[in-house]
Amino acid sequence: MLAALVAETSVACGHDARQPPASERGSGEMKGAGGSAEPAEIPAGALGLPGLIAYRWRVRAGQPAFRVAQKAEARGDWAAVVAACQQALAADPGHLDASWLLAVGLAKLGKVDQVLAPLARAAAGDFAKWGQASLELPGMAAFFATPTGAAWRRRVEQDRKRFADAVQRSLLVTGDGELFAVEIDAGRWYRLTRHTGAVIGALAVPAAQRIAYIARTKRKGAHELAVGMVDVAGAKTWRPMALGTAGPISVAYSARPPSGVWIGAGGPRATAWRQLDDEYRLRPLPARSLRPGGPWLEVTARASVHLHALPPDVTADWDDQSLASAIRIGTSNRVISLPSPGLIDGNTAAWSPDRVHLAFVAQLDEHCAPGAINTAAMVADASTGATRELARAASGIAIAWLGERRLAIAGDGGVAIHSLDEGAAPIVIEGATGLVIPRERPRCAAPEPPEPASDDGEPAEPASGEDPADAGVPDRR
Repeated sequence: MLAALVAETSVACGHDARQPPASERGSGEMKGAGGSAEPAEIPAGALGLPGLIAYRWRVRAGQPAFRVAQKAEARGDWAAVVAACQQALAADPGHLDASWLLAVGLAKLGKVDQVLAPLARAAAGDFAKWGQASLELPGMAAFFATPTGAAWRRRVEQDRKRFADAVQRSLLVTGDGELFAVEIDAGRWYRLTRHTGAVIGALAVPAAQRIAYIARTKRKGAHELAVGMVDVAGAKTWRPMALGTAGPISVAYSARPPSGVWIGAGGPRATAWRQLDDEYRLRPLPARSLRPGGPWLEVTARASVHLHALPPDVTADWDDQSLASAIRIGTSNRVISLPSPGLIDGNTAAWSPDRVHLAFVAQLDEHCAPGAINTAAMVADASTGATRELARAASGIAIAWLGERRLAIAGDGGVAIHSLDEGAAPIVIEGATGLVIPRERPRCAAPEPPEPASDDGEPAEPASGEDPADAGVPDRR
């Protein structure tokens, strides 16, 4: 889809809307062998973008003209919207906000034969934002009455599965305060959240194909926490819902009824729980509800996030912070220990997909002098108990397996892929600042993290760019 239409879109944006290029003129139909009109099939193309920098169109040359388009949209001047979007795209063909709004403007003006190119470009680059939204926007009704519109609806349904499959085989990272899925081998980035303030942590639930994320936003001069949801299977992101508190809170997932994400006020000793159900509504749970079993997030009032998730087939004499000087591997009965005073953080321990290796974060020095590089990413061989250090950091470490012999490590320099093969150099993921799994810092130092970046001051996204379900109210356009 993207490969076939990028050139067409770029050409269209350099012409006046009244004189579309030849490639965009026509009825949007193909003639069959008998001369009858048949719906055109839209070919599949690359989803996502090649890197984080490609998503930064709001700080590039097309943004001033796009702001003009936003103002024109607010007063209902769709001809001016189209003209301004064309100017924005002439300055920056990668401005996906302008591509989307151009498609909406053309549909509003009845120029439905010109809608496909900018619409396809926007949805391919940011499918979680505009894929489903394009099917739900009332302003697109005239476009969907055409054979090309019907073909677009089929394309979105097919790309929804492609997008979900890509996310499932990707590494979840943070960058620019947002959550992305990065398909390392394909070199593609898929944006999962957008303009939320700052994503500070997330709880991925692979079995449910959901990701609950916590954002720290600023409202009336004060910080507060909000919870959002990524529906991977549906390729849909729900915008963060304010929780009315700066923390502390607990976040867990219940597979049993009442199923869904649970939010508990008061941190680890939460007594008041609310459920974020499948309709994206917060419902109070009965008094004395207990936190569901399984992994859960602890979020402090200072936006420090900790994952609680002890691994299977591993036993130890864990202390109240899930630290131990030695652990026993259940499958081999091997004991893994570190030289004193090293401690293994059980909440970070994770098995490789083939269960041959166990990775974990170790605290190397119990004194934790300020600035000391005393946290390490380690890998242990389950059959022999031998350990190997892969990286160290002063500001904490998070780890995630990427296949059987590759480990993603978030440390002081961002995120890098480390291979277990001897002599292989780490590969840095440019733009990624962390993993979906929060970094673990030495407990004895207990440093408070810096204040997350606040909102970037951009104007609100155009109403036509909102998914009606995201905004919580119907889009009247």
